[in-house]
Amino acid sequence: MLVRDLYLPKQDVIIAHTEQTVMDVLTKIKESGYRCIPVVDSNEDYKGMIYKVHLIEYIYEGGGDKNTPVEQLLKHQDAFISDRSSFLNALIEIKSLPFLNVVENGKLIGILTHNKVESVLEDAFGLKTGGINITISSTEAKGMIEKLTKTLRGENIEGMFTLDNGSVLARRVVITLEGDKTEEDIKKLSDKLEKNGFRILHVDHIEQK
Repeated sequence: MLVRDLYLPKQDVIIAHTEQTVMDVLTKIKESGYRCIPVVDSNEDYKGMIYKVHLIEYIYEGGGDKNTPVEQLLKHQDAFISDRSSFLNALIEIKSLPFLNVVENGKLIGILTHNKVESVLEDAFGLKTGGINITISSTEAKGMIEKLTKTLRGENIEGMFTLDNGSVLARRVVITLEGDKTEEDIKKLSDKLEKNGFRILHVDHIEQK
């Protein structure tokens, strides 16, 4: 999965320009309700991000000139990725930021938000489609996935991802199966998994959003 499938396009983003004053940008941020917005120059080239808190500190706590160009207070000038970047790369880069800027040829084309990233993880858990979410573990890490898929042959797997990657002792796997199963069906499936060396850690019934 690439960032191009997830980012919010520029026309839907609140943006400030480098030639705007700190007071103008503070007003824009207050009206938007966001705590941070991207900043571009007159050529629409990405220049950084501006935070509401830094504007307030500059104007009201530091006694700064309200007519100062906002360019002097920019942060995260290098906090951007390409729309061809992978989801994994975006997940790593976005952790400490309110959002990630998506830039092509120096120009801002949109932003990737935490909500979009979280929606991918929700999809992996089956939160969008609903179903039975089962967390299992196995002490046989090598070849575990192959063995698990053979055990679940015939089941409609809506989602799957692994935890504890790199562990040589045990690994957890979270699988989501379609939700039209009775308690008896789940009991039979649990017995089948345990018979094949898997331990059932938790079972959740997920309602479709």
